[in-house]
Amino acid sequence: MTSNSDTFACKLMNPQPTFKTWKINSDTEITGLEWKNDKPLAILAHANGFCAATWAPVAALLLPHYHVISYDSRGHGQSTKPAPPEGYDWHHLMNDLLEMTRQILEEKGEKKVALLAGNSLGGVIAAAAAGTSDLFERVVMLDPPLRPSDKMMKEMGLNWPGGASPGSMIANIARRRRSVWPDRETAGKAWREKPVFKNWSDESYALYLKYGMQDRADGEVELSCPPEVEASIFEYTGSVDVFELACNIKCPLQLVKATGGMFPIELYKGFIKQVPNGQLIEMEGGHLLPMERTEKTAEFLINVDATNG
Repeated sequence: MTSNSDTFACKLMNPQPTFKTWKINSDTEITGLEWKNDKPLAILAHANGFCAATWAPVAALLLPHYHVISYDSRGHGQSTKPAPPEGYDWHHLMNDLLEMTRQILEEKGEKKVALLAGNSLGGVIAAAAAGTSDLFERVVMLDPPLRPSDKMMKEMGLNWPGGASPGSMIANIARRRRSVWPDRETAGKAWREKPVFKNWSDESYALYLKYGMQDRADGEVELSCPPEVEASIFEYTGSVDVFELACNIKCPLQLVKATGGMFPIELYKGFIKQVPNGQLIEMEGGHLLPMERTEKTAEFLINVDATNG
């Protein structure tokens, strides 16, 4: 593992984290942000298409209780971007998290991560990691895109609209996304009232524009997560079957359904039944809870009894 000796400088983040890099293998490096202290470890995993920095407002609220690390999944932020689509099977995302976690624990001299929380894609990867290791004391899934097998769907009496899974439908939208803009201000004005961003806090939105985009040599800016990468990840939804892994999750797991999320509660109930120590909770808000309901998300992550509204 290597780390940048300089503090990750951004006036939007207070307190400021340190930029980190973890070498997963000879081809892959995962980058992230670390708010270091002597508290128990918390690792935060973002949704598809976003970046570690969007967790910063939540991280700031967690600091009295946790040593916080948020990371950029492969294909996002400054992490390695393998060629799509094969590089984005969710097993790769899970293995990246597990190897990064082992390095973090070794550096801190601890045996387990106190809290692993993930939003959307990050929530599924978190549960999968917990289902294949014993490195975590608690896992929180925030409105995850679960994709059970067709057999499991039939057992739960569910069908995807039009016979297609949400992953394939959203992938088509991702591929049409404009990735290059004259500057961040232009992109920010174009996106702000779109449904995916409309309810974000101003702070979270500013962080996404800053770190979810990167500068180009020609003076323009582009998405740090290329549309084809985002689409490939969506298309690999279900490549890790967390329903099969659920019975192996030894630690407590809370699945938080956003009231304005896109997945039916019956799907979540079916999953939680498979988890030995699982709990299903509803929280008011949309699919991207950390950016929309920052304070409530942090409150829940700190206090598992903070579940109302």
